[in-house]
Amino acid sequence: MKNGKLSSLLLILCCLPMLSLWYCAGPPSKSAYVKDGTEYGKVQGSFRHRWWNYYARGLSFMDGEFYPEALADFKSAFQQRDRDQRMARTYGMHFIDYFPHRELGIVHFEMGSLEAAREELELSLRQYPSSKARFYLDRVRKTLIEREGGDVPSPMLRLDLKTSEVWTRDDPVILSGVAEDEHYVSDITIGAVPLFMEGSAQRISFRETLNLSQGSHYIEVKAENLVGKAAKRGVLFHVDREGPMITLEEVQFNEDKTGNSVTIKGSVYDESNVFGLMINGRAIAITRGVEAFFTEIITADKESLELVARDRLGNQTSALIPLTPQTASKTPIMLACADTGSQALLFAGLFGPNDTRPPNIRLKGWTATQTVFLKKIYLEGQVSDESRIEGLTINEVPVLRRKGLHICFNHLIELVEGVNTIAILAKDEAGNIATKKITVIRRVPKALQLKERMSLTAFPFDQKGVVSGASLAFQDNLIDSLVKQNRFRVVERDKLDLILEEQKLSRTKLFDKRTALRLGRLVAAQSIITGSIIETRTGIEVVARMIDAETSEIIAAEDVYGEVKDLPALMTLAEGMAIKFHRNFPLVDGLVIECRGKDIFTDLGQDVIKLQRRIIVYREKPMKHPLTGKVLGSDTQIIGRARIIQVQPEMSKAELIDGKHQLINPLDKVITE
Repeated sequence: MKNGKLSSLLLILCCLPMLSLWYCAGPPSKSAYVKDGTEYGKVQGSFRHRWWNYYARGLSFMDGEFYPEALADFKSAFQQRDRDQRMARTYGMHFIDYFPHRELGIVHFEMGSLEAAREELELSLRQYPSSKARFYLDRVRKTLIEREGGDVPSPMLRLDLKTSEVWTRDDPVILSGVAEDEHYVSDITIGAVPLFMEGSAQRISFRETLNLSQGSHYIEVKAENLVGKAAKRGVLFHVDREGPMITLEEVQFNEDKTGNSVTIKGSVYDESNVFGLMINGRAIAITRGVEAFFTEIITADKESLELVARDRLGNQTSALIPLTPQTASKTPIMLACADTGSQALLFAGLFGPNDTRPPNIRLKGWTATQTVFLKKIYLEGQVSDESRIEGLTINEVPVLRRKGLHICFNHLIELVEGVNTIAILAKDEAGNIATKKITVIRRVPKALQLKERMSLTAFPFDQKGVVSGASLAFQDNLIDSLVKQNRFRVVERDKLDLILEEQKLSRTKLFDKRTALRLGRLVAAQSIITGSIIETRTGIEVVARMIDAETSEIIAAEDVYGEVKDLPALMTLAEGMAIKFHRNFPLVDGLVIECRGKDIFTDLGQDVIKLQRRIIVYREKPMKHPLTGKVLGSDTQIIGRARIIQVQPEMSKAELIDGKHQLINPLDKVITE
């Protein structure tokens, strides 16, 4: 009897752990539902009533539109873990993206509880911002505005300009301002180009860099709120980076007893208004305006006349005219040379009225072929002829304003990387034509070349849910968008495919972080981008992480979300993702403050640089033409590379990872890799 009781007790004790395990991992409180042949509310593995079990089941219920069940599961999840975050650890080394407040807000929205939805979505954004939360918060806000009814005014749009017409020589031109609306600004376009924005806001400040060429440009800024009401502001930019044109109509020696004076008659023209004129170092009284006329008697005690004209923007034209009795003339003389601060003096000659030869074209400081390290150049030169010049073009662009015997020109030319051919054509009144061609090779300084930027490659994204064919193309679209940004050195897909073939690995193996890191090093990528595509019934969320291939640390994480699932929409999402990575890794430069062994201190503060960012330490080397002495820009010498390990408000500390610290000096330059 005693032995029987003892055996029963032992049996019960042995079964207790199994009973406990059955209780904890037993059937969930809700059964899985079937809708249109798909089962919802079922999770992989055992349901252990942990926060990740509730969260996963809630997502499944929400996708099947079983909102009350999803609501209960999300509440159960955040009762155990109350913060939205990426990479939340479940158990061991397992992580999930965990957003119960965000998903609960979406459920409230679908059920019509708008205030509850707004509260949960705003909480999610405070805890961990995500594109999906911003997307749905805008939908909630818009629905609330439409429910309130009434007339919705347009946003308030203000530009940081005193007038709507601006004259400038800035390069580039900065356009900034602010848009405000209590009904939330959702879109801003500048010059028909939309600003990349994630989510609306009641106040949005903007500051855009405009690369405007010489001439006039009308730029329209438009701000729109969530219900489509828009405000527009336009500004007309007159970009003038060239100096005034000087026309000499008469240079006449006076017939007096001494014969030592000369009468100069002419005009100065500039679209941005003439500001001043000096002849032989003496300021000449002129009426400021687009065109100023002058008649001056100058003492002829020098062999030449030096003229300097300046417009109100600071552009300057200089010329030097030989002065002898034989050059006196009543025939107009043209001078059209923007000095651009170089203080170079160009000579103007006077010729007789007969014309038997084509014009003579001369360039100052330029030979037939030269290499420069500049984005733009000013082409200075002269065209002379026995009769008046009636046509002058540079690369088929007319530059002549008025006819004249002698023209000094200064023309701004934007260069492309590599070989640039510049053709000058001049024609006189007799029909004679002269041409001159030069070749300018533009090189990018070494430290600024794309090949010196951080290299990366993108691996296939993990696919969660029933992923459409368009979603599968996201990786290719992302690579294309990253290449267009011209910020990172993107490893070619062919090289990655070759490595995969050599390693006998399928693309599915790349979802493993360790495999991806190993292959990233094999293709010589300093970082890799990998992530996941989560497609539900209502939309697509893409989450991407950039991982340092050397340290295995996640150095950036970005996400995008959209409801439309076709190929154009996926391309837009990929472009948005590329822009976000670009913004996370801006190309910024600064100076070395001090070098202590392998520790380098720079003036890059916390507003412009982040931890673990890599920088290049370099030194500029001014380049001059060996024959003309003309400054052709600066090449760079890379001294070393470093990684930011500490950031303070006004400075940062970096550890040298390549190069010799003995070669680094204060005032050497740094730029992000």
